[in-house]
Amino acid sequence: MPVLTLPQVDSSSMRAKALVFEDESSRALLARIARVAPSDATVLVYGETGTGKEIVARHVHALSRRHDRPFVAVNCGALSESLVESELFGHERGAFTGALGARAGWFEAAHGGSLFLDEIGDLPLAMQVKLLRILQEGEVVRLGSRSPIAVDVRLIAATNVRLEQAVSAGRFREDLFYRLNVATLSLSPLRERRSDILPLTAHFIETYAARLGMAERPQLSAAAEQALLEHGWPGNIRELENVIHHALLVCRGQRIEPEDLRLTVLSARVAPAPAPAPAPLQPSAAGVSLDAALGELFEQNLPDLHAHIEERVIRAAYAYCNRNQVHTARLLGISRNVVRARLIECGELPGVPRRSSAPPARSAEEVLSIGYQRYGLLPLLKATGALERTLAKQGVRVQWREFPSGIPLIEALQSAPLGLGLVGEGPPVFAQAARIPIVYLAAEAPAPEREAIVVHADSPIHSVSQLRGKTVMLSRGSNVHYFLILALEEAKVDYRDIEVVYVSPEHAHSMFESRRVDAWATWDPFLGSVRELAAARVLRDARGLTENTSYYIAHRDFADQRRDLIEIFLSEVNSAARWASENGRRALELLGSQLDVRHWNPDVFGGQLGAWPIDEDHMASQQAVADTFLRVQLISRPVAVAEAGWPQPVTGAQPRSRSYA
Repeated sequence: MPVLTLPQVDSSSMRAKALVFEDESSRALLARIARVAPSDATVLVYGETGTGKEIVARHVHALSRRHDRPFVAVNCGALSESLVESELFGHERGAFTGALGARAGWFEAAHGGSLFLDEIGDLPLAMQVKLLRILQEGEVVRLGSRSPIAVDVRLIAATNVRLEQAVSAGRFREDLFYRLNVATLSLSPLRERRSDILPLTAHFIETYAARLGMAERPQLSAAAEQALLEHGWPGNIRELENVIHHALLVCRGQRIEPEDLRLTVLSARVAPAPAPAPAPLQPSAAGVSLDAALGELFEQNLPDLHAHIEERVIRAAYAYCNRNQVHTARLLGISRNVVRARLIECGELPGVPRRSSAPPARSAEEVLSIGYQRYGLLPLLKATGALERTLAKQGVRVQWREFPSGIPLIEALQSAPLGLGLVGEGPPVFAQAARIPIVYLAAEAPAPEREAIVVHADSPIHSVSQLRGKTVMLSRGSNVHYFLILALEEAKVDYRDIEVVYVSPEHAHSMFESRRVDAWATWDPFLGSVRELAAARVLRDARGLTENTSYYIAHRDFADQRRDLIEIFLSEVNSAARWASENGRRALELLGSQLDVRHWNPDVFGGQLGAWPIDEDHMASQQAVADTFLRVQLISRPVAVAEAGWPQPVTGAQPRSRSYA
């Protein structure tokens, strides 16, 4: 199975170049940077998210003796725990499944220069030990190797929390803290340095106006200036940058008015400081609503109520934190080990649940766990509640699990708590290559126009042939991987002549907007979103190359044992499809509680919706995907797609129409 690869390039966003500090406190900070930068001392930068910690790190590097050597920036909070060691320290060929060749890590990439580790407090404790050793010894050992490699790197670390508190809580090693805490730089939030707001605004206006091809630079009205100065800026410089970018897109003429500024209503956060003893919760509107909801649950006299509530809280917090265990633990105020154990118990992570000493609760309830992504018919089916109502009559509870892309879904399918799900063309092939026993249940109608390669509107790239030597971003194992290969071959470009950057869907939009990549291979709804919210244009969509079909798949054991549930499930999918085709506007409104549907193509509920039987054409198409992946070495062994065939339930009958009013 392919390995997530994050870019090891010096990628400067507009914000990272915005060294526009004119406030008195900012000038004092610049003076301190000038004193600290010439040495090779480790630097620790404190500041809220978006305050400009990377700006400061780059300035330290620019004033150091290493200014002509690499500057490599890494966000530790975006690293998968299972791959953080490989990404930081590198790996040798065969070190793990998917390691098809040796690869240098970020420390080697930054040799001779500076390595910026943002959100260093998110590093797992095991990696903190290895980081400490590297700082002390000046050597890295790649994963799968025993030979040390000398590295000469100046480390600049940043965090938005007080590491002293993390040390006290056992989340950060005390010895590493003292090793990092040599020279410290503290960045005040933007709300505390008001004199920086208008100079930064002028910088972003000039930068984005040039990027958008504006002949004249729009000016702020007096009222707009006042609105900017009075705003609390909870998102700091990052928020200001996005506000100005949006204002330039929507303003009329050459003047920016207050209504052009999309200012958030979030309260400004408190700057990092030692935490006082927790105060008791005070009544609030949210608290009253929570009390009312709990009261309703108490009246229902449900079994295992405490476990049920705890599971819902853990799941909600995990989703809120973008499936980051460290952030979830911090949000809930519990240890990461407890978070991980609870996630395993409720099926969010693979693993063996802890065995309780208490006897198991007697319950005849069965659970159907369904994996889905933020597109296709399943979010609509979930919103209607129709499947839940049908299966409740048979004593079966439906459990919906959302995944950012297909690879995490099939990994969950392997670990058994997941019964079935919906994925694209690529993930089933990767599953078979990894010997995960999946079967194809049904297919959705093809949609080749809903996946495409996009570039920035002002990009000099105007054809796929010009991608040679460029970086192309995509989600690991997604549909678009196959499409990208075919598009390159059509343009007579070897797949090995581009640099593929794997980024999860939730982080891809910001990567594209910050211009860290040259192109993005993506699909709806992300395709619709980037075309609407960013200055992007389509270089090539999949029409004429591949069908872009989504497949309903299941673990073979589940499919063999519960054919009855699968038939009911597919029947309800078809019922929802028929209703959505006839009531498109109402279907979009219903999805509003589940998704941000504004970014879908207008005809998302048009055409041949439904779950259709798998036929020979589907299997031949999937075999072509498998053969292509093997040819470019995305999988390491041949795959016979026919082995994942399964006797189809009766899905071709006309589904009955439902009313989901």
